[in-house]
Order: sequence, then structure tokens, then C-alpha cells
Amino acid sequence: MSETFRTTLGESMESMIRRGITPRRALVTLPALLIVLVFVTSISLSQQPGNVQPLIIQKLAFEGNWYVGASTGGGGSMVEGFESQVSQRAKSNIYIKDPFESKQRWIDEGEYPTWSPDGSRLAYCTTIGTNYGQIRIVNADGKGKHQLTHLKTGVCYPEWSPDGKEMVITVFEGTSTSLAVVDENGTILRELGPGSEAHWSPDGKQLLFLRPLPHTQIGSSIWIMRADGSNAREILQDGSHSVQTSWLSNGSGILFSSEREGLSSIFTVDLEGKKVRKIGGDPSTNWYRPAESPDGSSLIVDVVTPANSPVRRLSVVQMDAHAHSASMLVAAGDHFSVVWGHKAEPDAQKVAKAPAPSN
Repeated sequence: MSETFRTTLGESMESMIRRGITPRRALVTLPALLIVLVFVTSISLSQQPGNVQPLIIQKLAFEGNWYVGASTGGGGSMVEGFESQVSQRAKSNIYIKDPFESKQRWIDEGEYPTWSPDGSRLAYCTTIGTNYGQIRIVNADGKGKHQLTHLKTGVCYPEWSPDGKEMVITVFEGTSTSLAVVDENGTILRELGPGSEAHWSPDGKQLLFLRPLPHTQIGSSIWIMRADGSNAREILQDGSHSVQTSWLSNGSGILFSSEREGLSSIFTVDLEGKKVRKIGGDPSTNWYRPAESPDGSSLIVDVVTPANSPVRRLSVVQMDAHAHSASMLVAAGDHFSVVWGHKAEPDAQKVAKAPAPSN
């Protein structure tokens, strides 16, 4: 992984224009929150044996919570048009692109979608007013929608275990949160104690999660524990208003977003909490919710301009870690979930590689 991924929004917009997308179209069609896909060529070269191609996005789920149909009106400037577009907030909705090259498709109102490991189902949390509701599951084709949990309190942040048999959830009780693991029927199997926003390690043996700092402090502490709830230990404290985490693809460390250097950037830390390293960021935008592809070849993050930014210019970039060249990949939303896979071979290649029939 390169030391730092950096690109400016101006450079990204220039890239979009070079590809034939007009400035007005670019700004009017982008939402307030976007997803940035950063391809790390140096990782794919060092970790991909032989001619194995890096993994690509096969399915994408994301949360869209802004009206995207606003018009600039007659003679409106690009910036005015974009700002008018994002000034009205809509209720959060879940969309998917399955396959990724297809048009986005609305699934349901809700938040924090997450794919099952095989990409056949999607879990997400409902909302009741400003509060979280319960966990719902729907098939990838939009059918079979049903409620998984039936708790008296609100729940959210679902994530399937790597084998798809269990799900870790965050349970909300007043101002406190706790973690629990449920089975495929929504029955609680294990109550894991205080925490929120848990993520399974790649091997399914550990959980990465957050706990708040003491009431007098702003920020969160990053913790890990065994999947049965034992051996919980703190890795790192961070004073940022918003901290989001995920595992490195090989399970050797943690990715997290932090405002420790100003705007939110992406860092890694080892499992002892001693080696913190910045790996991505931008001087004019916040980067949140990092996620690495299973083969370590790609990094995806949410990108948002600062709340006090006088001009809301947002961009989505695909970064070549060697050449520092950017191309565009736009998804209108945030809080994404990805199913990764290899690029399908053309039918002609499959036929050519098929073994000759035996006599």
C-alpha cells in the first residue's frame, strides 16, 4: 500500500471533463455524499501471484439520503445547481447495483445495508422517526423481504459472519449500546457486552468494535475481542467526532478514519495499537468508512466535504498509486457494502479452455 493517496477535487473534475462529462452534468448528478473507489496498483502487483487479476466489484449496495432530481433552473451556475440539489434532505433509502454495471435499483427505506457473504441477501436496519428500528433481510432480487429481529429496543449495524450463519448487531438502549450475535432466525445466541459497529475478522474468530470514551471526552476507542465475547482489549483511543473501522484484508491490522490531522483521513494500526500510519486522505474533503477488498488490491471510502465548506464540490476518484492518475467511478450514496469477485471470462475463452471430451 502506498504511503499516501492524495487527489484534489479540481483534478478529479478535470478528469471527468476529459471523459466528456460536462461540468454542469457532473455537479448536478453527484449527491452530497459519494463513494470513492481507490485502486492500489502497488498492492495488486505485490500480492497477486502470476497472472491472477485483482478482484473487482460485482455487487454494490448503498444508502442514498438526498434528493437527486433537482434542476439548476434557467441560467443557474454549476455551483448553485449542485447546492440546490443537496439542500433538501430525503429519507434514507437502500439501493443496489446488481450486477455492478447495471443501473441502481431501489430496495427499501432503511440504513446501513450489508451483503451476505455469497451476495444472495441484503440486511439493513429500519428507522422509526429518528430512531433505529429492527433488522430486515431481502433477497438480491428484491423479493422475500422480512424482519429478522424482534427486540423491544432499536438495533442497527448488522454484519454477517464470514460463513453466513450468524450476524452481529448493535442494540440501542437509551444512550448506551451493546453488541449481540443472532442466528438466521433472529434469535440471540450471545450477548457480548458494551460496544457498537462490530466487524468480523476475515477468519471469523474475532470482532472489531467501538466503545465511547469517558463522558468528559469526545471520541471513541477501538477494541477487539474473540467472537464469543471473551478477551476484549482496547487497541487505540481516538478523539475524532466520527471514527469508523474495518479489518485489513489479511486480518493483521485495522483500518480506521480519524480527524487527528484535521479533516478525516484513513489510517492503519497494528493489533497491538503501537504502529499508526496514514494511508489516504485529501486536504479538502473528509474520508470515512474505509474498506479493503479481500485481496488487498482496492480501498473504498465515503467522501464528504466539510460541513462549513462554502462550496460543496465533491468527487469520486480511482487512484493509481504509482502514476497518481485519477479516473472517475461515481455512486450516488454512502454507507456502502460490496461483493467482490473476479471478472467473468468471455464465453469464447471458456469454450477454448474446456477439456476435450473423452472417448
